[in-house]
Amino acid sequence: MFFRTAAQKTVFSLIAVLFAITTCKDWLDFYTCGAVNQCLVDAGVLQYVTKCSMSLLLTVLAFIVSRDAISGRDRNLLRAAFVFSFLADSCFSIIKLVGPDARDLSDILGIALFMFFQTILIYRHSRKSDSDDSFPVLLWFLFAAAAIAIALFCTGAIGLTLGNVTIALIAVYSFYLISSMVVGILAPRKGYFPAASAKCIRWGMVAFFIGDALVGLSLISGEDHSAVQLTASIAKNFIWWFYVPAQLMLIFACKKPKA
Repeated sequence: MFFRTAAQKTVFSLIAVLFAITTCKDWLDFYTCGAVNQCLVDAGVLQYVTKCSMSLLLTVLAFIVSRDAISGRDRNLLRAAFVFSFLADSCFSIIKLVGPDARDLSDILGIALFMFFQTILIYRHSRKSDSDDSFPVLLWFLFAAAAIAIALFCTGAIGLTLGNVTIALIAVYSFYLISSMVVGILAPRKGYFPAASAKCIRWGMVAFFIGDALVGLSLISGEDHSAVQLTASIAKNFIWWFYVPAQLMLIFACKKPKA
């Protein structure tokens, strides 16, 4: 059984309620506005609050569930990852809520924080034993990709604008995301996590990848009521359908099997 304590059940119930509210409001806005981006943005204020609240509750759940983690290190890694996840979601939600004109800045901060989140997950999911302190070689390549992007801006090869920084971050983050998914898929082969936990990691990372792919689709803009804008609007409404299950699977992957 996934939920063993009243605290876990309570937090999950709150997440479920917020998820239902978010979903209903997303589709009500879509029904009201159609594929009109500005109308959807203006109507989606409530979702900024509910999504940030869900992220906070997922982080709380991670801290509660990880009390019974398979090891102290996995507990600390999971908690650290979810702190960065919450901070990233806060940037995407709160900054856009209080500063509608700071959307590019919120995207830059959010993506950068999710890079830290993926870095921790890659390290976590590549462990082979409790005593495995090796640093994944893959992360050096990812750090190099980030360093190259920074160097291009520092040398003036790419103009330092919010738009360019956002594009560069998305490009670099895509390498982190794909790498993290592959490492997660291969987690069962490492033999460190119990079989059920390893499967949660595998499918959790696949769901996370799909959610981020939908984020990418949602960023595409087109003329109002066009097929492109319609696709982006629908993709946006499905992001959290994958994001929440992904986060839940990653959380419950840390649980120590019952004796």
